[in-house]
Amino acid sequence: MSVVISAQAEPLKIGYAPSTWDPSDFHGMMGSGVEAALDKAGVDYEFLIRAPSVETAQTEQLGIVEDFIAQGIDYILINPADAKVQRVTYEKVLEAGLPLIVGNYSTPFPEEWGFQPTMLSGYSHKDAGVILANYLVEKHGAGTKIAIIHGIPGQITDDRANEELLTSLGLDIVYKDHADFDRIKAYDKMERILSVHPDVEVVIATSSSMAVGAVEATLANGVEGKYAIYGAGGTLEELRYIEDGLLTAAWIRDPVAMGEAVGEMIIAHSADPNAEIEPIFNSPIHMIDSVEKINTHVNPVIYTSMDLEFPRPVK
Repeated sequence: MSVVISAQAEPLKIGYAPSTWDPSDFHGMMGSGVEAALDKAGVDYEFLIRAPSVETAQTEQLGIVEDFIAQGIDYILINPADAKVQRVTYEKVLEAGLPLIVGNYSTPFPEEWGFQPTMLSGYSHKDAGVILANYLVEKHGAGTKIAIIHGIPGQITDDRANEELLTSLGLDIVYKDHADFDRIKAYDKMERILSVHPDVEVVIATSSSMAVGAVEATLANGVEGKYAIYGAGGTLEELRYIEDGLLTAAWIRDPVAMGEAVGEMIIAHSADPNAEIEPIFNSPIHMIDSVEKINTHVNPVIYTSMDLEFPRPVK
């Protein structure tokens, strides 16, 4: 898909290459934050958004970035599905002499790469995994039987559900599989859990879309509420399921604030390429398990941008 916003005479051209695209999900909300910061400053800009056909199509994402470079883009923001896998993509941007901005991560690149992006705007997936693991032990106790629906093999999903950490805290992993960050595949994995591992008490889904798929599988099979299902990221769909008591909890970071930080960086850099840029924006992480915590920790834009009231009514 391709979206062009606010095209005017000689605008600043910004290419946004998320790993997937939905205006109401994490990547969409981050894009909204970029626009909000630029609009507030009165910047004349084009915002081009292109995402691969599926989140695992990382070669497509490289092609999208190469197209952006060919179009004479001024800034490129990449939200990779796996930070390390897209090293070649980053190198293409730097070879073109463009500022590289990486979203959805706040961990610097490995030192052996020999380069860093102009800015990282995201959060620590590892910190999110630690917060979730500690929450599970406190709420459910050691010995709890858990299932993990991982995304694609790699750093993100391993950090979000660190098996070594979970085991060290006394949790019993009885099932694990990969669903490629895909809702339908997660639905299928959840149905397998229902049939093969009825003793499971807790299900960890390491992405928002997979958490939604897992909940939908319980609804289709008439066992909603029987399992404690945990999501990752706190998208609007997850939050609505938490409100309805169908998703036990999800950790959340603020994608709007991440996007605003990117927009502010672009404003400063475009005015003065030698301006001192804060290289890392790191969003705090909160566990959301109630409407009260939604009202305390969630950015209102996630609701209001969809014409939904905020704060949410407490039932």
